[in-house]
Amino acid sequence: MKLLAIGEIFESIARWADRHSPQTLFARALIIIVVPMLLLQALSAWWFYSQRGDNVTNRLALILVRDLRTLISLRADFPDDEHKSWVVRHARSDLLIFVAFHPGTVRPFRPPEYFDIVARELQGALDADLRRPYFLDNSVGGEQVLIEIQITDGEVMQVLVPYVRLTFGSSFAYVLAQVGLSLVLFGLAIWFMRRELVPIEHLGVAADALGKGRDVPDFAFSGGTREVRNAATAFQTMRIRLQRSLQQRTEMLAGVSHDLRTPLTRMKLSLALLSESPETKELGDDVVDMERMIEGYLAFARGEGDEEPLPSDLGEILQDVATGARRDNADVAVETDGDMHVELRPFAMKRCLTNLVSNALRHGTRVELRAVRGRTSVEVTVDDNGPGIPPDKYEDVFRPFLRLDESRNVDTGGVGLGLTIARDIARSHGGDVTLDRSPLGGLRVIVRIPI
Repeated sequence: MKLLAIGEIFESIARWADRHSPQTLFARALIIIVVPMLLLQALSAWWFYSQRGDNVTNRLALILVRDLRTLISLRADFPDDEHKSWVVRHARSDLLIFVAFHPGTVRPFRPPEYFDIVARELQGALDADLRRPYFLDNSVGGEQVLIEIQITDGEVMQVLVPYVRLTFGSSFAYVLAQVGLSLVLFGLAIWFMRRELVPIEHLGVAADALGKGRDVPDFAFSGGTREVRNAATAFQTMRIRLQRSLQQRTEMLAGVSHDLRTPLTRMKLSLALLSESPETKELGDDVVDMERMIEGYLAFARGEGDEEPLPSDLGEILQDVATGARRDNADVAVETDGDMHVELRPFAMKRCLTNLVSNALRHGTRVELRAVRGRTSVEVTVDDNGPGIPPDKYEDVFRPFLRLDESRNVDTGGVGLGLTIARDIARSHGGDVTLDRSPLGGLRVIVRIPI
């Protein structure tokens, strides 16, 4: 149970990190490299200052206290003014401390006003080795610390100690070297990561183009990791197999079309030679229905065909579809918003929209076509005022040959391929077709085409 709880905690942390981390592989890989490096730099800097820095400052503080004890001893052994001047002069020139003697008593001891490693180490050295009343002030400014020491009952030695006596001069150089080394390492990491991720980006662009039905030229990665080269090889193999499958399907359909049209043509000729009767009329209607159904089946199986994507004006395609529907006195309105120039297969897209409009007019009396260009796609909506479709049937109607109208009359229900062909064409462009409730009261068909 404990292991399970720990696993859930780690899983929740991983989900939180995934939500709040960058979404690109380059940024995440860079974080994987940079974060450990920053932690290493921080730990090394902490060790440098807390261990070596504190130890060096402590040693320097002890040496300063011994120098102060020497000055106190010289003052006690040679109390005349001439030797006092000699002590003050040599302390400034040889020991780099500024000494003054004046009568009085030291101020009561109080801790330093703010945290300071130098003041802390100096206070510890004075407590451990001086054994005299003293006063310590680290707020005098000028990178100095003030020390007052009671050397006799009526005399005080005042000392100003520069911080250079108590610190090591290589700290700035160390920090500068660490920062410079970090920048060099970060630059190398970014350069190597970019080189490794460029092939993956190219592979992603090629896969996106293939998903949108566009031509993808042959490519090969001479550099990069073995896994990336294997992925590129697998992608190339998949592309070749898809092209071969589409070609075989097209060739097979050409043969099927020829084989089916030949007997239908003979049947139509035979019926034309027969005298008119109710039986021949019914048989002729059946032949027409069979021809229409075969055309629908072939259109569905043909899919995108051999048409190449071209820069096209989707607005003109919508107007052509609406004009074709208006020839049958249909009420079709068209509205566009934004730039409608998109790379697509114009004839396939026209067939997709024509199927949708025909389907809408079969069940309603008014159709509204509207196209809006977004940041990543163009969205075309087809609204009608028909009876609509129950929401639980939205996905079922895209299944081939499925009709909500139970009759087999192609004039009322079609062959059940209109929406299937439309979705097949949209997905061959990398988009999709979905259904929703129309503001006109009927069905709304949404066609999304990526830009």
